[in-house]
Amino acid sequence: MTPPHNPFILADGKKPTCMEMLQLILDGEATAEQQHYFKVHMDKCMPCFKTYSLDATIKELLQDKCCKDVAPAELIEQIKLQISQNQAG
Repeated sequence: MTPPHNPFILADGKKPTCMEMLQLILDGEATAEQQHYFKVHMDKCMPCFKTYSLDATIKELLQDKCCKDVAPAELIEQIKLQISQNQAG
């Protein structure tokens, strides 16, 4: 039985570590094929499963706690104005 194609393997043939694959997944940079491959891998690899679960939970908590605040509309407008002035000048 041949092992499944690893879509994470780089052009130079380098096979990434589990942590490198995990970071692509958590950062939302993995392709659909890579996501599927990692899910199948995680079903067989308890360290990856545990790390993924922990890292995903931490990332979710950080986004929830840090990213809820919206900048005031006045600040947004000031920034837009400065950007347009810099582009024009």
